[in-house]
Amino acid sequence: MEPDARALHEETRRHFDVVAEQMRAELRLIAEGLGSLNERVDRLEQNLREDILRAQRELSAMIKFSYAELDRRIQGLEQRQEDVELRLRRLESGR
Repeated sequence: MEPDARALHEETRRHFDVVAEQMRAELRLIAEGLGSLNERVDRLEQNLREDILRAQRELSAMIKFSYAELDRRIQGLEQRQEDVELRLRRLESGR
């Protein structure tokens, strides 16, 4: 190889090596950023799951309370209806 061509080749090679190293450094930064992003997404997912479970438990407790209250009211109405029917039968039988 001619001396000028060899010098050009070596200069090009050094430039390529510098550019390649810069790209490696940038890729490492991107990989680190993705790792951090994955950790953050994992934390957010865990927090969301916990929030959903908490809301589900609270909603279940409210529903149970509401059904218990409705059941109490229905039983009261059924008892009152039985009392009214008993009084009506007594009135109709002449007692």
